[in-house]
Amino acid sequence: SCQIFAGDAGGDAARAIKWGADHGAVISQNSWGYVYDPEHPITYTPQQDKDAIDYFIKYAGFDENGNQEGPMAGGVVIFAAGNDDRPEGYPASYEPAIAVSAIDAEYERAYYSNYGTWVDIAAPGGDSYDNNEVWSTTPGNKYAAFQGTSMACPHVSGIAALVVSNLGGPGFTAADLKEILLRSYRNIDEYN
Repeated sequence: SCQIFAGDAGGDAARAIKWGADHGAVISQNSWGYVYDPEHPITYTPQQDKDAIDYFIKYAGFDENGNQEGPMAGGVVIFAAGNDDRPEGYPASYEPAIAVSAIDAEYERAYYSNYGTWVDIAAPGGDSYDNNEVWSTTPGNKYAAFQGTSMACPHVSGIAALVVSNLGGPGFTAADLKEILLRSYRNIDEYN
């Protein structure tokens, strides 16, 4: 686990993602993105973040000699799509990453979730208007209910971890995991 933020201030996400790959992680779960500001919109993923994502995908699970040392050869990077109700979201839309949008209890896209053909999969993200939020841990050993793609993203990361714990080992690859994740879904087009 890497803390990349200090309060509301930004942090060094690229360094944290690389650190994870270098310290045994094979799944990088990212419930963060760039805040949409209409006056200064970010319309791309900065190169340093792309480089870190690419590094994680290529080197996670390997030792310094290129031998698989973890439960999976290579890494999978999963990102929350964002909560701006927009047809884009960065860095989630960077193609090698798995982008996760949020759905509500009726299988419909949550009103706040970013969307588009770049989204790979959807998961429950909660909806405060319907009083159907997702419970999460909070400081002080407590729980609270929230909504957002940051609530949906850990569902996908958790499933990824369960797949790796069951199938992982020598020869199991990040491509295998990604293929399992992206074919093991329920089509919700009829609800949207």
